[in-house]
Amino acid sequence: MSRHRPFPTSLGAHFSVADARREGVSEGRLRGRDLEAPFHGVRSRPDPVETDLPDENPRARESRRLRRELLRRMRAFAKVAPRHTFFTHVSAAVAWGLPLPLAVLRGDPSSDGAEHRPRDVDAAVLKPHRASRAANVRGRQLATRAVSVREHDGLRLASPASVWAQLADELTVAELIEVGDAIVHVPRMRGMIRGQVGLATMRQLEASVATGRRRGAGKLRSALALIRVGAASPFETRVRLGIIDGGLPEPELDIDLFDENGDPIGYTEIAFPSYRLLVECEGDHHRLDPAQWNRDIEKHAACVRAGWTVLRLTAAHAYPSVAPAVARIRDALIRNGWTP
Repeated sequence: MSRHRPFPTSLGAHFSVADARREGVSEGRLRGRDLEAPFHGVRSRPDPVETDLPDENPRARESRRLRRELLRRMRAFAKVAPRHTFFTHVSAAVAWGLPLPLAVLRGDPSSDGAEHRPRDVDAAVLKPHRASRAANVRGRQLATRAVSVREHDGLRLASPASVWAQLADELTVAELIEVGDAIVHVPRMRGMIRGQVGLATMRQLEASVATGRRRGAGKLRSALALIRVGAASPFETRVRLGIIDGGLPEPELDIDLFDENGDPIGYTEIAFPSYRLLVECEGDHHRLDPAQWNRDIEKHAACVRAGWTVLRLTAAHAYPSVAPAVARIRDALIRNGWTP
């Protein structure tokens, strides 16, 4: 039996000390060793330990840990932040589920140097409110025209288009393209059925650059020219940019495939219809999910019967250099009739 008295269920995983006292929780209980105090006046209950994914890349595992911990801190800070506070920059990008390089997720190394803590929480207010000066928070004061705010999953966040523009301070042009692709991507709801909209439109990204003077505006404009609807992962964006940089024809993205009778086969990430070439970017979920693996085998066989060449790429073809992927695609295009 636990020696700690249970908390009222109304308090949730994160709660303010003031709310707990109103619920009758004693001062001594609030000092219990089973609680964390991420911010002054806040208590959090530890998350259950997450099981590592089998064969997960160490950098991907660290990224997943840092994103989870940063999101926990955001939810904790929201319990005591003034109601006009909202999350921006990297913190908001994490809450929206956008791809980010590991370097921007890392805060200072832990005391033993074994791993990095998550970076400080990015929290902002609109003028004339004063920015937060709380420990472990990057407080910002923003002009109204520079950001729009939306609520998502219980948190007040800068909108995806606003976040994309804010990230110009910390990301390269290629990384801004990856984030932009993720924002405008219209996800599949089920099989061949697409959703209606992504997190934002190209027009909204363009508008976010045009809101007065912005740091990194040149990088944002360069990225805008290469953002496309249809890329579902940074892997796909990286391959697409490598194709363009390599002087190959620009591919079509996220296209539906049909057999000779007009029956649906599925869809593919990258395609060169004029040369009957499909490029499939095989992420870890393809390898680790047996059902997905079997579906892929059947789909690829159907594509070959329908007259397509299927070229399958893994992360090893694109990281750390995309050159191997581009070389394989170039060779396949030439075999299928393309003249450089």
